[in-house]
Amino acid sequence: MGISTKKIKSNIFETVLAFLIFLAIIFSIINFIEIESPNSQIDNPFAAYYTNPGIIRISTWKFISYCTFFLFFILLCFDKFKNKSTVLAAYLTSAFVIAALQWYELYYGSTFYYGEVRDKQGLGFPVFSSWMVTLIIWKINYSKNMDRDLAIKLILTGIINFGLYQFYGQVYKSWKLWRS
Repeated sequence: MGISTKKIKSNIFETVLAFLIFLAIIFSIINFIEIESPNSQIDNPFAAYYTNPGIIRISTWKFISYCTFFLFFILLCFDKFKNKSTVLAAYLTSAFVIAALQWYELYYGSTFYYGEVRDKQGLGFPVFSSWMVTLIIWKINYSKNMDRDLAIKLILTGIINFGLYQFYGQVYKSWKLWRS
C-alpha cells in the first residue's frame, strides 16, 4: 500500500498574503476578546475606536472575509480545486471585499472623533487593499497569448494601484486623514 502524495501549489505572493491573512485572523480574534473584556475601556487607549458599533461591524465583516479568503486559498492549493471557477470566484470576491472594507474603514474611521489617539490608529494608505487588488488582477487571464496577458496584467497593476494612490490623495483632506 503506497502513500498518496498530493501536490500543493501556490505562488510566493499568494502564500505571503495568506500568511498575513492568517495573522490578521489571529489578531482579529485577540481584538474581539479584548473588546469583550471589562477592562478594555481602561487598559486600551483605542477603546473608543474599537468599541464604535460601525467599527465593530466592519471588523466582523473583515474577519469573515479573512476566514473566507484563507479557506479558499487553501482549497486552491490543491489540484482538485484549482480549475473550479466557483472556488476561484469566491477567492477573488473575498479578496475584493477585504480591499473594499479597508477603504470603507478608512472613510468611516475619519468621520467620528474617538479621542486624542487618532494619529496612532494607522488610518494611512491601505497597502493591504492594494495587494489584494493586485492579486485579483494577476489571477485573471486576459488573453491566451502569454506575452499579451503579462503586458495587460502589468499595465492594469500600474494603472489601478496608481489610481488608488491618487484617490487616497484626493480624499486626504475631505476625509480629514491629515489628522491620522
